Amino acid sequence: MNARAVFASGRLASLPEALRNELVAALSPAEARLLLYDWPFWARPSQLPPEGDWRVWLVLAGRGFGKTRTGAEHIRARATARTASRFALVAPTAGDARDVMVEGESGILAVSPPWERPRYEPSKRRLTWPNGAVATLFSADEPERLRGPNTTWHGAMSSPAGDIPRLGTC
Repeated sequence: MNARAVFASGRLASLPEALRNELVAALSPAEARLLLYDWPFWARPSQLPPEGDWRVWLVLAGRGFGKTRTGAEHIRARATARTASRFALVAPTAGDARDVMVEGESGILAVSPPWERPRYEPSKRRLTWPNGAVATLFSADEPERLRGPNTTWHGAMSSPAGDIPRLGTC
């Protein structure tokens, strides 16, 4: 059985443990390292962007679904593929943006491989990827700050109470 074909098809989890271990052992160190950061391989289908041409993707799910990871991986994919170059990361508070979306265990810094990890500048509320893509952090506490920036994607997190930040349009 070809290890690369099994990994590419996403069938690894359905195989017996002994065969899974054999296939993983067949990977080169470089392939194993790449696999760690291959979100489409690890994600559930509902955590991947929808097919087709769309403008809004709503992930309405409960605790433990992986909403933060899903958003962080989507931003990472868009930034590194250069399908967008400017992002607005919007959270209920500045602390939520920093602690969850950027520095959290499923945040952008945690999911980014070392070779394409963005530089975080907290004083500027900014992430900058090696290719020049930039994400700026905003909070619902200061909705007026969102006026003016020309961004291509907005991420909004809801609070535990389910309140979605009401923000002006950009």
